[in-house]
Amino acid sequence: MSALFTHLPMFQREGPAAYKADLSATKQVCAAIGNPEQRLKFVHVAGTNGKGTVCHMVAAVLQQAGLRVGLFTSPHLVDFRERIRINGECISEAAVIDFVDRWQAGGDDWGTPSFFELTFAMAMDEFERQGCDLVVLETGMGGRLDSTNIIPTKEVAVITNIGLDHQTFLGPDIRSIAREKGGIFKEGVPVVLGAMRPEAQSELLAAALKTSSEVHFAQDFSSAYARFTNDGDSFVVKANLGTAYAALHVLKQRGWVWSDQALSDGLANHAALTSQFGRWQCIELPSRPLVVLDGAHNLDGVSKTVEELQRSAGQRGGALHIVWGAVADKDPFSVMALLPEGATYWWCAADIPRAMAPNLVASVRSELRGKIMGSPLEALDGALAHGAKEDVVWVGGSLFVVGDVLRDAPGSIEGWPQMK
Repeated sequence: MSALFTHLPMFQREGPAAYKADLSATKQVCAAIGNPEQRLKFVHVAGTNGKGTVCHMVAAVLQQAGLRVGLFTSPHLVDFRERIRINGECISEAAVIDFVDRWQAGGDDWGTPSFFELTFAMAMDEFERQGCDLVVLETGMGGRLDSTNIIPTKEVAVITNIGLDHQTFLGPDIRSIAREKGGIFKEGVPVVLGAMRPEAQSELLAAALKTSSEVHFAQDFSSAYARFTNDGDSFVVKANLGTAYAALHVLKQRGWVWSDQALSDGLANHAALTSQFGRWQCIELPSRPLVVLDGAHNLDGVSKTVEELQRSAGQRGGALHIVWGAVADKDPFSVMALLPEGATYWWCAADIPRAMAPNLVASVRSELRGKIMGSPLEALDGALAHGAKEDVVWVGGSLFVVGDVLRDAPGSIEGWPQMK
């Protein structure tokens, strides 16, 4: 699998230099393997925040209904194979190696795909080979020019919350970004819209009108999905449950069937059923602070996460520690302006070329008290050593920081669970 990481441009590690705003390479590599995407059925999900969680929720219900469900998400946190799952199980190493061998022997027919383009083709190939009934497909970035948008049609198109992120590629404001996300709409395919800003919604309604798409609003189902909520649900679940439920409602209208038990079990246990990590993932260690892994990294995501963390620390009667790293190719100032002054910080750098040095991260807001560390694991060790059991430790700043902890903590921190 090293060929994927060493020979292909990879946005996850390299940032903007690896971005390609063109679908031609995706089309070419999929054509080289016989266009499996043309024989699959899809739920297509785009958005700034929440799209991954909605994908996992929908996939969990469908697999509980007895369907064979492909799930394509990005980025991965620890293992590349997380991006391609069937009923919660990652693609096998043998299948990855076989596909890479085919690519390397394929010559000019495959073109010059990027990491994401080749991974998308690999997913389509695997989902067809394994006889998936339905594929839940998360866009990588944007929508209109995202590799996932070469699919010819879909069962439903879903747009979650839209905020400011990746403005260099998607446009400088909410309206521009919404137009890019709405590029996944297809002629006559129903659309589900999550809760979002009015200006984003207006752009998406205009896009849906052009494609003659019936529009369903997540908030219209609030009374229907209320019975699947409980007081212990995280804010992530509460923010995305309505959108997932609305998408499932549309699927049921289109002939997909499941029991109430499958719906209830899937929504309640989606993270465990589909192996979702790094989104308000709570790790409880004996006599240690509560650890919350959450890779929120844009204004909307960080704002809400900080609010929930402060509430959680207050309820426990403890203090807040924040393990934080950033990437060097994105402006950290606006997001870090949301970080609370009352917390204790443990500055670190993820194990990627894009990582900003910890001392530079610390200098962004010198008034925040903290300590410059090395790796995310070292930073977490420091927070756990200095924190009381009533405290809360947030591991965040980027998904790469979260991924490093998920990779390195098992076996290094006593009581830390293994990823499944």
